[in-house]
Amino acid sequence: MNNQQDPNDPLQELLADDAQSVDRNRLAAFLKPYVRFDKATKEPHFLADFTTIISNEAKVEAVLLTSKARALLFDEPEGLTPIEIIKLDIMPEGSVKSSLKKLSDGRKIKKDAAGRYSIPNYRIGEVLDRLGKGA
Repeated sequence: MNNQQDPNDPLQELLADDAQSVDRNRLAAFLKPYVRFDKATKEPHFLADFTTIISNEAKVEAVLLTSKARALLFDEPEGLTPIEIIKLDIMPEGSVKSSLKKLSDGRKIKKDAAGRYSIPNYRIGEVLDRLGKGA
């Protein structure tokens, strides 16, 4: 097997400096009507337009996208626990828990060892496409 980097090798097109990168422009454009981050506390503050997101599952996905943006902005760990989402006071506790369960059971979100939920990078485009059309 040849490990030399042949510039004519079509497989070279598959190489990326950061294969897990997130389209920051798309993520910011989607979140802009819904959330702002306090510079001092780094906490998200949800705007009135957030209530226009129709389904509870879509709201949870939007919150998890907010967590992803926060992690990228402030170089912090990504993800939120159910309690952290409930404390945001953007939807009822039962809705948070049932939405997390439904999304997790459907393998739409992932849960780490610390119990924090997040959206896998490979799903971000699909979520942005769907939620951008008014989920």
